[in-house]
Amino acid sequence: MRRYLRLIAICVASLLSSGAALADYPDRPIKLIVGFPPGGSIDVVARILAEKLRIAFAQPIVVENRPGASGTIAAQSVASADPDGYSILMTTSAVIINPWISPSPFDPMKELKAVTRVAMSPYVLIVNPKLPINSLDDFIAYAKQQPGKLTCSTYGVGSPPHLALEMFKRAGSLDVVHAPYRSFGLALPDLMSGLLSCSVDTPANVEQHVRAGSIKAVAVTSPAALPMFPGAAPMASRYPDVSVEAWQGIFVRNGTAQPIVDRINGELVKALRDPDVIKRMSDIGFTPVGDPSDAAAKVVSSDYERYGALIKSMKLKSE
Repeated sequence: MRRYLRLIAICVASLLSSGAALADYPDRPIKLIVGFPPGGSIDVVARILAEKLRIAFAQPIVVENRPGASGTIAAQSVASADPDGYSILMTTSAVIINPWISPSPFDPMKELKAVTRVAMSPYVLIVNPKLPINSLDDFIAYAKQQPGKLTCSTYGVGSPPHLALEMFKRAGSLDVVHAPYRSFGLALPDLMSGLLSCSVDTPANVEQHVRAGSIKAVAVTSPAALPMFPGAAPMASRYPDVSVEAWQGIFVRNGTAQPIVDRINGELVKALRDPDVIKRMSDIGFTPVGDPSDAAAKVVSSDYERYGALIKSMKLKSE
């Protein structure tokens, strides 16, 4: 009987402390730590959401950019912060890809807790305009006719577009050479000149160049077609297992009280339903998500295993 009473007392104390944590949260400024440089699309979205949270919480939301190691530096800083909800991470699916490629100073699956996925974005397969390729079927046929001749850039080894490219190559038994570049901006001149045959990158990066006719969009990595690229078929229309949509997500340190996680989630979901936020995010190529924390965690875990299996089978290491 004493043991049961002790357990009940512990549960009651836990509930009371959680309630107190929620009632008091937040009572000081919150840091929103972004793992990428200022001015990029992820930073833009972070600042849009920071403004909404500032109003909802009536507290300053300080955006701190800590770029480096594909977001690992920022992620580690949150993983080592107090689990109190005052250090929030905004990062990409790279956070669960990086540990498979190079040694990581922490385990994101154990030390971070997903709050919500902020946005999703597929990738676009684009080609040099001089190539006789105008569709997904054309690309597949040409690649089979010219094995090892096509060179395709992404923004790095192990990046989501690289993984999408490798899935596509495996599904179609295509011999296409991966050419990692540090950014699409560096790859674009080589793509337009013909030094590169193709590239896989974000809609935001390629749309204006596709509209200008400098490059051609022939496929997308989302399960459905994208209205901004009407001639680009989903890779999944030919190979159902080829579907890669990168996400941006909000995380806190694991151990943060669930009421605090739920509070952050609730305010972010409200923000992501705001028509102004939807438009501003859509203008830079992102689809807002705003899912419950448990649903976000399931996607993060599933992607971690899926990408990890692919990376291990490729014996992929950072270059």
